[in-house]
Amino acid sequence: MRRKFLINITFLLTVSILVKAFWVLGIDRTVQNVVGETAYGSYFSLFSFSVLFTLLLDLGLSGFNNRAVSADPARVRIYFGNVLVIRLFLTAVYFLVSISVAYALGYREGQITILLVLMLNQVMASMILWLRSSISGMQYLFLDSLLSVADRLVMIVICSVLLWGGVTTGGFRIEWFVWAQTAAYFTVMCAAFIIVVRKGRVAAVKPDTSVLKSIIMTGLPYSVVVFAMTLYWRMDSVMIERLLPDGATRAGNYAQAFRLFDALAMIPVLFGGMLLPIMTRGLSSDSDIRPLARMAGRMLIVPLGIGAVTLATFPAEMLDILYTSPVENAVTAFRILMITLVPVGVIYIYSTMLTASWKLKMLGVITVSGMIINLSLNRILIPELGPSGAACTALVTQSLVAVACMLTVRRTMSGIAGNGRILLFLLMLGLTFLAGWLLSRTGIPWTAAAALQLAAGILLALLFRFIEPLSSLKLITGRFGTA
Repeated sequence: MRRKFLINITFLLTVSILVKAFWVLGIDRTVQNVVGETAYGSYFSLFSFSVLFTLLLDLGLSGFNNRAVSADPARVRIYFGNVLVIRLFLTAVYFLVSISVAYALGYREGQITILLVLMLNQVMASMILWLRSSISGMQYLFLDSLLSVADRLVMIVICSVLLWGGVTTGGFRIEWFVWAQTAAYFTVMCAAFIIVVRKGRVAAVKPDTSVLKSIIMTGLPYSVVVFAMTLYWRMDSVMIERLLPDGATRAGNYAQAFRLFDALAMIPVLFGGMLLPIMTRGLSSDSDIRPLARMAGRMLIVPLGIGAVTLATFPAEMLDILYTSPVENAVTAFRILMITLVPVGVIYIYSTMLTASWKLKMLGVITVSGMIINLSLNRILIPELGPSGAACTALVTQSLVAVACMLTVRRTMSGIAGNGRILLFLLMLGLTFLAGWLLSRTGIPWTAAAALQLAAGILLALLFRFIEPLSSLKLITGRFGTA
């Protein structure tokens, strides 16, 4: 179980980092620099709004499907047609609710046009996630890994041609960016559909009323969790754009700080997506998933923490590299969001354990509480602090949710890390930050200081035995007896 996870997550991370790093730093960043803060800020706010009601597209169906198929791959043939019918109905509901709320919030004309295309993109993205849940549930993890980056790869090709191919006469328009996403999602959705039909041996779409009812009722706990997490993850940019006088520009400022956070936060998402089917299969066969969780936790949270602390030490320098016109009020938000990556990593390990063991009621209470705290704090802090207020809210929300998930796992499944190891981890991060702070005051170039800080963090992780490369190598090569 651990060997399978280690091999697949290593491949997935390698491919994802290469593709998504170029997407974030080469394409998405360039688009913002070319079109300007106001145009990109308006797009960023509309994109975040299009995500808010994506719960209605899924209602927890992807999570339910992944867990069900992981336990018994033959269920693909039973659930495929029924879930497809439900999703088509939910798509109509999603459009109706989203457009109604958009008009109520004052969106008009050009904004509505872009929003409609972004909503279409969300429909296809959600469809891809559902199809991938069947693919990973059937344990075709390599194919799932390829599909997880395929949409970005297609977008990179299209946007590269539009940005640097010399095929356009005028300047790059934000609408082209949106349509490039549409083409990419459609391509990958079709490919994923074909894979599921062939690998799952789906012969026909035959909806069954009793199966439909069972799927909806069983998937509802997932929907609560997904809705709450989506809302407190994406509502900040919408509230910035709506609450502040120069909202579109300030949302663009926040996007500068949020972009790298959002990109790096995809790493915990990848871990969670890879862990869920393996943990579910392990629990269904009465295997102990705690060794896998401990290994995954070390692999994810330790390097993520060291990297986050290093980025938080040099926020202004990082923004200056990323953008042609970085703004001052994005610096504080960037630093806070980088620190927020640590609790985000914790959440995706522990919440996946709770999901795999079907403790969704407790996870739902945690995430809904986090949503309420997030919305309340954003309403107070954004008018006072702007983008920095949204970043502070994210840090508080994610930290509280992370602690709650850890305590719940400890109470119901026994923990994967004791208090001593947690304190040692925090000490490691504190010493890593101190090393960077001291190096930044020596007068050496900041890039050299950051590299030395990373090296210090890795050394500390080795000394504290948070990283054990020899054990991982033995596990990959199959020489570890308990793999």
